[in-house]
Amino acid sequence: MVKKTVMIDVLTPKQALLFGKVNEKLSKKCKTIIVSRKYIELTNIFKLSRIEPVTVGEHGGRDLYNKLILSLKRTIKLSDLMKKLSPELVLSFSSPEAARAAFGLNIPHISVNDSPHSTYVAKLTIPLSKKLLTPKIVGKNAWIKYGISPKDIVTYNSLDPVAWLRDFIPNRSILKKYGLSEGEYIVYRPEEYKASYLRNGALTVKMIHRVYSKEKYLKRLKLVIVPRYEKKTYRNIFRNVDIVILDHGEDTRSILFYSKCFIGAGGTMNAEATLLGVPTASLYPSSTIVEEFLVKKGLVVKLKDENSLRRWLRKTILIEYNEEERKISLMRVRKMEDPAEKIAETCLKLL
Repeated sequence: MVKKTVMIDVLTPKQALLFGKVNEKLSKKCKTIIVSRKYIELTNIFKLSRIEPVTVGEHGGRDLYNKLILSLKRTIKLSDLMKKLSPELVLSFSSPEAARAAFGLNIPHISVNDSPHSTYVAKLTIPLSKKLLTPKIVGKNAWIKYGISPKDIVTYNSLDPVAWLRDFIPNRSILKKYGLSEGEYIVYRPEEYKASYLRNGALTVKMIHRVYSKEKYLKRLKLVIVPRYEKKTYRNIFRNVDIVILDHGEDTRSILFYSKCFIGAGGTMNAEATLLGVPTASLYPSSTIVEEFLVKKGLVVKLKDENSLRRWLRKTILIEYNEEERKISLMRVRKMEDPAEKIAETCLKLL
């Protein structure tokens, strides 16, 4: 009997981690084809996941015209690939190109999405999707305005990072690679300033530099930067600060686990750090439903300006690093619902 095929479009490191776990479950029951795009952050992640994707197109950068043209070109290339390989189902984290190509070829498309605030992407994908999977805390009401019926929305009582943290075992060897010691560094993840939903606002990297340059108590703690884009940008800004810039696509789970605390200007790593029991502050320039939930639960501190960052750091570095408490947090994660299981189950029902 010929196995049915699911094509999975992967566009970001988070999607590589999440869909890597979904792929493990799906590949036992059907054939899977992973497609991606040329994007610096993805290359190493795929190596770590032992996934060899079919590369189709590239990241559009910050320029709106360039984004549009490269997206259209990628849609055409994906259409050609889908026509050639004839998958029975297409899965993506609301990829505009995958959704449009699949819809045009009458192939069911499943969206996974926890970000209704990303309106441009939602408008281009949700109406074209057969099913939408989203965390229960985001809920169904946030998505109905995009043209999908509540009956086609599947929720899971979990957060996306749970999928790749459930079987995570901390490993100190990564610390040696970067010359780090447990509890003696702070991890910082800048915002995704090229994203369509973040077009305005000052970059948090300049604020972090000012604080690190002026506060003497931070001198003993290295600043570990998880880069979004060009490493050169951070080296130029932090010339007088003791920084470590991770390789693009590095497995950051152990780096986070052994850190003093985490400062995030995005969404995924904020949730990751929280689930690992790491003191977490958000400098995200906007707001999301997931972040609001974590703040309400007291798991993330939302910082509004430079002074609030200084106050939080002074308070947080006094908290002693406790590995046992972090391990207890991991035990809680392992008891949570697995999003990857729910996604795979939904896919298999449609085959």
